[in-house]
Formats: sequence, structure tokens, C-alpha cells
Amino acid sequence: MEPVSIAEASRLLDISRQRLQQLIWAKRVKGAYKTEKGWQIPLYREMPRIIRGKRGKKGTWRVQRREKPTIIHVNKQKISANHNKDIKEPVIIVRKGSQVTYCSEVSFVGHCKIVYQPDNEKLHAGAKVWIEVDAGTEIDMKAVG
Repeated sequence: MEPVSIAEASRLLDISRQRLQQLIWAKRVKGAYKTEKGWQIPLYREMPRIIRGKRGKKGTWRVQRREKPTIIHVNKQKISANHNKDIKEPVIIVRKGSQVTYCSEVSFVGHCKIVYQPDNEKLHAGAKVWIEVDAGTEIDMKAVG
């Protein structure tokens, strides 16, 4: 991968350009070098590498971008409870980060996978089977109606 400018590296690390410039002057940005156009910062696994300091607070820059997948699963207890009700409650649960949405229909275009983990007790409210949808995939959810 080609090296990036200070502006691009600061965006990737989610810190200000001034803070990145300070880190460069302190020789804490691995492989940074100056050209006629300005500083060039190499990427390691698609991110600039910052050398840890010896004193002071720990840095708050991003080490690596992490996006959790959207989790879609069906609530078996609600299906059973809806059996004798006139108005049916939605049983499909869509978890996107900390946001939880109940719906009756979900459609999406993109990458996904169906996961079966029969020993699951803690993840996704104890679901045994769920669909994981990539973070960048657009999801259309519809309520009962």
C-alpha cells in the first residue's frame, strides 16, 4: 500500500492533524518520512502505526477499525406467546450495535451468513441460530401491519 498524507492518517486514527504532527516530531509514527509534498506515513494493515510513549496517559487513537455486524434472530418465546393472541407482536429481532428493533419482516442486499451455535448462552439473548449481516449492508425493516 502507498503511504498517506497527514490529513488521511489523522482521519484513519481519528485524531487531529496537529496531534499527529506532534507524534511525528516526537518520532512516534513508525516509518514516517518527509518529501517535497510533505510528510508521508506508511500503512500497516491499512492503519498508521503509532509507537507507544513511555510516560503520560495512554493514547486514544484507533488501533484498528472495528465494526460489529448486524445480528438478526427470531424470538421463539414471542412466537409461542402470539399463538393465542389476536394482535401478533413482531418476533424478528435486529441488533445493530446497541440498537434493538423488533419487526415482522427484514430484507437486505449484501453479504450475510447464518450462524448455528447450540451452546450459546450469553450472545444475542441466548439465540442458537442467527443471521450476521455485514456492517455496511443496508437493511429494510417492516413492522407488523
